[in-house]
Amino acid sequence: MDRVESGEIEHGDYIIVESIDRLTRQKLTDSVDLIQSILKKGVRLHTVFDNKTYSYDDPSRDLETLILVGVIAKRAHEESDTKSKRLKSAWVKKRDAAETNVIGKQCPYGFRYDEQSQSFVIAEEEAQEIRHIFGLLKHVGVLESVKQVNQYSKRRWTRTAVLALIKSRSPIGVLRLQRRNENGSKAFDRYVPGYFPKIIDEIEFDAAVSAMKNRLTGGNSGRRTLHHYNIFRHCIQCEEHQRGMIFNLQILGTEKKRYAYLVCSNKAERVCECDNRIRFELVFGTFLAFVKKLSENRYIDERTDKKRKDFTWFSQEQYKQMDTVNDAFSRFFSVRDTSAPKEEIRAKKATLTTEKTTLEMLEASLAQFDGIIPQTFIRRVADSEARITVLESEIKSLEGSLAIEAETLEITTYEDILDLYETEEGRLKLNTFFISRGIIFDVKIDKESNTVGITVRIKGEDDFKLYTHQSFTQKNPLMPFGIPDLSHIIK
Repeated sequence: MDRVESGEIEHGDYIIVESIDRLTRQKLTDSVDLIQSILKKGVRLHTVFDNKTYSYDDPSRDLETLILVGVIAKRAHEESDTKSKRLKSAWVKKRDAAETNVIGKQCPYGFRYDEQSQSFVIAEEEAQEIRHIFGLLKHVGVLESVKQVNQYSKRRWTRTAVLALIKSRSPIGVLRLQRRNENGSKAFDRYVPGYFPKIIDEIEFDAAVSAMKNRLTGGNSGRRTLHHYNIFRHCIQCEEHQRGMIFNLQILGTEKKRYAYLVCSNKAERVCECDNRIRFELVFGTFLAFVKKLSENRYIDERTDKKRKDFTWFSQEQYKQMDTVNDAFSRFFSVRDTSAPKEEIRAKKATLTTEKTTLEMLEASLAQFDGIIPQTFIRRVADSEARITVLESEIKSLEGSLAIEAETLEITTYEDILDLYETEEGRLKLNTFFISRGIIFDVKIDKESNTVGITVRIKGEDDFKLYTHQSFTQKNPLMPFGIPDLSHIIK
């Protein structure tokens, strides 16, 4: 039509189609107007199916042309409309049947259809990939997650595939149904829970989704270190400048060993001549010493002065200072107080129940109308549905965040920290743990004495501030903790 309008297809040219219904399936008047506009330009229209040519060259055949075109166009539109309605009706029936029956043998990755039981079962090898992805998503982004899983997976995972998995909710056994709009396009209709068996539970699913959202809104940008060696990512600062510290790996010495350093970002960005560049192992060792002191103090019997005097690892003044942080161990390495978010979830669930009851009553009233339904009433139903959707989304987000915060680390001594650092999964858990609890480490070094000092703080708790320091030898700095250094891990 653009070429006809522009004159590229000009007077005397032919447009050849199989039949009229290949040109248009619009309503009768629209079809006739379209064809007439072509013919009025002097362009001939030829249909191969019945070997007829339509044109304005012979005015005596105008009526015949108009009737033929009208009949064919009307039949084409009616056939198209009937087919569309049949397809839509069949789809609606099939969609509604999903509430109680299996509507097809096709299923998402992670499942297969079992002919013997005539039901869906978990394809364990595929399901394990999905479990691994959701486990990783609680700690790292989508791209990092698929990169790890693609090292062994049957299929090639992509960011799009993971996001589609989350959108479909199939890992928690849900079928996502769609409906057809009037224009033939598809739109989301509803979720059918329990259609598939569960690969993971809802808490694990929501925790991963919540962690993804928090990473988007948390402002924690920056590169991740190779194999997640830096357990202090996003939670360590240069004490002098209150700026983050960048993790650098360098190969030094004749042995070509890898050494890790934490560098003040001011120095890295050349904002100033900050000399706060600390060997990572020294910061790690200071943290181990901190945990060691906390755990040792935790098991001292505070009620017995005699035991205090006999137990002379610290001065009496140090004991008094340690008394003020006797609960610090539990605040670091046990379940966070989740009473506030739990109460918020309970309140929102109560509101959701009330809103659903209101919607049920509105829908019951809707069934009583005979004739035109008032716009005000329709608006009330729409508003109620919108509030329910928002509440359900908020509850899922809160429950996901709660699941992350409620995760605990089995820590009783510094050896447990060393055990966790041995594996990439353990290092991820430590880093997520620090970030989720708002723990911040302010670090400085006295290079003359090779002493590292760390002030430990918790976001939002102004009264929580602990200081610890540790002196090291350059060679084998972690020997007090049973290992010479981290070279057997950082390779």
